[in-house]
Amino acid sequence: MSRPFSCLPLLLIPLLAGVVSCTRSPQPSPEEISGAPVLLRMDTKAGGSVYEGTFRVAMFNSSYIYSGRTGSYCSLPQGQTWWSHPWLPPCRVDEESGDPLDAANAVSSLEGADHDSRYGLRYTIGNNSTSNVSLVALAPAIRVIPDGTDGAYAYVQWSSDAARRVYISAPVEGTFTGTWVDREYVYTSDNHLSGSMTDPSATVTVRVECGELTEGDVQRVSLTNLVTSARFYLISKDFYERGFSFADGHYTTVAQTIYDCGAGAPDHLVRADGDFREYEKIFFPAAPYSDNALDDVRPVFMLHLGPDKTRPLRARVVLNQDLEPMTHYTLTLLISRAVVSATLAATATWDAGGNLTILDETETHPASLTLESAWIDGGSHDAEDVYVP
Repeated sequence: MSRPFSCLPLLLIPLLAGVVSCTRSPQPSPEEISGAPVLLRMDTKAGGSVYEGTFRVAMFNSSYIYSGRTGSYCSLPQGQTWWSHPWLPPCRVDEESGDPLDAANAVSSLEGADHDSRYGLRYTIGNNSTSNVSLVALAPAIRVIPDGTDGAYAYVQWSSDAARRVYISAPVEGTFTGTWVDREYVYTSDNHLSGSMTDPSATVTVRVECGELTEGDVQRVSLTNLVTSARFYLISKDFYERGFSFADGHYTTVAQTIYDCGAGAPDHLVRADGDFREYEKIFFPAAPYSDNALDDVRPVFMLHLGPDKTRPLRARVVLNQDLEPMTHYTLTLLISRAVVSATLAATATWDAGGNLTILDETETHPASLTLESAWIDGGSHDAEDVYVP
């Protein structure tokens, strides 16, 4: 097993003349390179909102096979005083929620979490001096799940729960090089894991208003095919593309009531008054629902309309348009005498947290991450008209 650092924590800045006393060996022993730490340095204070949370970095080999190795870290809140070093501290976490944990395994603040070096990413490359790898980062530091023969693939479990958002970076290939720092064998990298960390979700708000009708009544709005959990694969390999996997039944669906008047009167809309109803936004996996291969997971909205609750008019609206990540859409349903016209349009932005950028481009470190400061606007799409039976 590798020794802990004798005078500095796990994640050290690369060598600086006159700062760190180092010894070098022409060839490390197998014990010294087994699970050697990887240098990681990020800045969570760059522009916009400040992300305060945890991260996980997963490692894949040159054949895009999941190595089974990850490391978990804490961000540094704006104006922090508890961590005096410029590198990202390792952090013990709850693998289901990504919450920081203290030494007693209790949920903690970022400052009070257990920052033992063993929670950081470690790597082994045998007796070679360099090795190609790929890195993927997550925020928060939820569990990465191996899949397939010998765990060759890796995914995270996506949820439609608004409180369980996860941001995922694109994989970046690079080369790790081992060296000696302060009597510890460590790895540095020639690659930067840059670009945006993206929540692979989209949200949809249903809006109902009168079309050709001067007045209309809404008794019930429901969703019969809501995906509540799905696998998101972190890297493309073989028959798994990076992203959501639906073909093998790697998802769950439920029916959800969006609105129901119950024993009360239906929602009565008057066109001349500009009446409309907007209901609570819903999270969906951002996916190309226009593809017929995704027919089983296409969202299906059901409307019960009219003033007579014993004989409602029913309309079925299938959302067969592509949903882009981190985009909020409004599905507008215009009620007319014989048709419900459905239009899907990107309508709003959504603040997603802060930015993560590198502190110093001249330093050698394996990752720099950028979290979008706001959700983006997407394109507009027209859904097909759905006739009321």
